[in-house]
Amino acid sequence: MLLIKTTYPNTPRECKKFIQGIIGGRLAGCVNRINNVKSFYMWEGKITSSSELILLIKTLPEKKEKLLSYIKKNHPYDTPEISILEMESDEKYNEWMNSIIN
Repeated sequence: MLLIKTTYPNTPRECKKFIQGIIGGRLAGCVNRINNVKSFYMWEGKITSSSELILLIKTLPEKKEKLLSYIKKNHPYDTPEISILEMESDEKYNEWMNSIIN
């Protein structure tokens, strides 16, 4: 299983549409949205911060490229964070995810 993490602007309605595109397109079995995250980063030479949402997207390796393409095409940021973690998971969970995605 892959866990793909990205952040999203604190715009819950737009984020819900983004997530629905992922699930509806069968690109992932589950997306967890973590609300009220404060991110700090350098922007145009200054330390700045913004309110964001964190998305934890659970998918299978064979969906990786299509999912990454969807994120890059539909994400509102020019350069969204895309962090990928390969994980072991319970066999029954993998079977469930496979039945949902495929």
